[in-house]
Amino acid sequence: MASSDKKLPHRGLGGFTLQHDQRDCGVACLLSLVRYYGGNSTFEHIRRLCGADLHGTTLLGLKEAANQLGFQAEGYESDIQSLIEHGEPTILHVELEGGLQHYVVWYPDLPPQPPLLQKERGGFLVGDPARGVVEWTEDELRSRWKSGTCLVLKPTDAFVTATDWRKAQREWFLGVLRQDIPLLAVTAGIGVLIAALGLAMSVYSQQLIDKILPSKNADKIILSTVLVVVLLLGRVGLSVLRQFLLLRQSKEFGVRLNAAFYEPLLQLPKSFFDTRKIGDFVARLNDTQRIQHTVSVLAGNLLVDLLMVLVAFGVLFYYEWRIGLLSLLLLPVYFWLIYRQNKKIIEAQTNVMVAYSLSESNYINTIQGIADVKNKNKQSFFGDLNRVLYGNFQEMGYQSGVVQTRLSASAGVASVLFIALILGITIFQVQQNQLKIGEMTAILGIISTLLPSVTSLALVSVPFNEAKVAFNRMYEFSPPPPDGGVKTGFTSSPIAGGEGWRSIELRNIMFRFAGKRPLLHNINLSLQRGEIISIVGESGGGKSMICQLIQKFYEPESGQILVNGNTQLIDIEANDWRNIIGVVPQQVHIFNGTVVDNVCFGTTQREIETAFKLLDDYGFSPIFEKFPQGLFTILGEEGVNLSGGQRQLIGLARALCSKPQLLILDEATAALDRHTERFVLDLLLRLKSEMGILLITHRLHTLRNICDRIYVLENGTFTHAGAHSTLLESSNMYSDYWQEWTT
Repeated sequence: MASSDKKLPHRGLGGFTLQHDQRDCGVACLLSLVRYYGGNSTFEHIRRLCGADLHGTTLLGLKEAANQLGFQAEGYESDIQSLIEHGEPTILHVELEGGLQHYVVWYPDLPPQPPLLQKERGGFLVGDPARGVVEWTEDELRSRWKSGTCLVLKPTDAFVTATDWRKAQREWFLGVLRQDIPLLAVTAGIGVLIAALGLAMSVYSQQLIDKILPSKNADKIILSTVLVVVLLLGRVGLSVLRQFLLLRQSKEFGVRLNAAFYEPLLQLPKSFFDTRKIGDFVARLNDTQRIQHTVSVLAGNLLVDLLMVLVAFGVLFYYEWRIGLLSLLLLPVYFWLIYRQNKKIIEAQTNVMVAYSLSESNYINTIQGIADVKNKNKQSFFGDLNRVLYGNFQEMGYQSGVVQTRLSASAGVASVLFIALILGITIFQVQQNQLKIGEMTAILGIISTLLPSVTSLALVSVPFNEAKVAFNRMYEFSPPPPDGGVKTGFTSSPIAGGEGWRSIELRNIMFRFAGKRPLLHNINLSLQRGEIISIVGESGGGKSMICQLIQKFYEPESGQILVNGNTQLIDIEANDWRNIIGVVPQQVHIFNGTVVDNVCFGTTQREIETAFKLLDDYGFSPIFEKFPQGLFTILGEEGVNLSGGQRQLIGLARALCSKPQLLILDEATAALDRHTERFVLDLLLRLKSEMGILLITHRLHTLRNICDRIYVLENGTFTHAGAHSTLLESSNMYSDYWQEWTT
């Protein structure tokens, strides 16, 4: 194992991160080292980069993720002496009791940093994501690190620091909030006036008792009363105006915040969505409401409360400097009693958000698979699962409520004691003629106004941190690059230039998911306009992945995909490419809307008329006219339930509606009856001269009369390729099928 050539700056062990669950140990180790070197990331982002699944991740996956995070990462087989000589934190693959595979971080000799460090006698400092930072003896390290495998990381110039990370977050958020700043400034100005007028009643009560009533001047009494009423009505009017402005700001900000998250989300690569739960997306979208609420609270109350405290202290010192000084000494204690609960409140609210996300995901997952649930008579199982998940959500909500109730109780007791103390002192001063009754009344009124403002200021970090948690959860979905491939060569591509598509060729393609073994290797395939080719193979062999590579949903690890002979697919902008291809996937999604809506996604009359003409030309109209309201039949959750075959016909019509030059059909006839399948095959032969067609199917008997070439995919590569007659001349999966078919 090579030694690092220089000592790199670090943040110490303060950035060490515990795992969320057992499968996250590798992710937690990598995140700990990112933070060790002064960077930042999230569990979600690193899981995606290293291809973590229900079983965790591999050392290869961690290496690939580390390289993408700005490290130079290499895997080694090493020993303890080399580890010491290396002198930099290293991820070790260890085996714990019971054969449990685990990852830990070995740290060089650093001073312990409580409370993470758990004191154990030993000599090697190890960051265990399951336990914290501990010390292992040499025998413990040797017995657990049996494989000797490790991952060495060194930051490069591409490493993003936490400062840059926070700056990017801040700029993203300010970009959404910037339009609201003038309106928020106006509401802040109104808040200043409201804070000033808030003390009017206290001041008036003092003047009324000490000066106005004793004077027995009716005119002065009436005038002062009218003045106070006008001021209080003005305060009410300003409060109403300010509330309307904040409601307007909240509405517009909420719409922009949702759009700023949701619209870029739709631009992310399909691979980003393949490993995520729908319910998690929904929960995080709902988290935008927390941010919206917090901005309104901070803009609406923070400045007012702050000014109220400052003005109130000034008035207290004016009336009785000793009361003001006592308040200045005691209120920070009251502030601290409340503020120290912030961490518990934030932790409780974070747990509520996570539990809500799990419960939401379970609802969607179960309802989407309700047919399988009923077929297996597993209603009770999923009912029990819901009880557990929703019960956990309610338990987290209960725990959050308990924390806040305890806070309210302690704050209430402290405020009563404080007011009682002030009341006792002021009564004594009145009896000693050191304070007038009106001044005592004013002081008590000011104290009653002051305490809620101090409480609000002490708790201001709660909604702020709640919004921060929600924002971080939402921002986790923002870092991945947008769909579209590289940033160069788009405008000069033949597709963007209008030449149109003529051919596509896959050369020596190798693909694998992050941290996994290759799914495809040495893939070579070609398709010309005017040809129909097919890929056959076992389920799960990678046929659909080849289609997704062609669709630019994924990129190969090596090899080339060439368009029109000399242009690499990666150099063609995704939108330009997808405008000229049509795809019928295995599972055709039906949107809420009419048949026409589902076919053309049209919004203009011209698009709808074009869809009608194409459906008629291609022969779909007689099929769709059998629906209850023909082409205007409502489909989706609120409409007619379609059979699998009807869904596939909708999918084929949808693909053809865009007049593709390259058509990809992935098991597009699997659910069709023989008559409808014949209609589809005849249509493909009719369209053959206008486009290239790639067909994936397990119904091999349909390929003999329509395919120019058939590619046989076995063990991740094409073992045979050729026309029907050519393939029958050798022993392969396709010829074996035909031999069984004919006998």
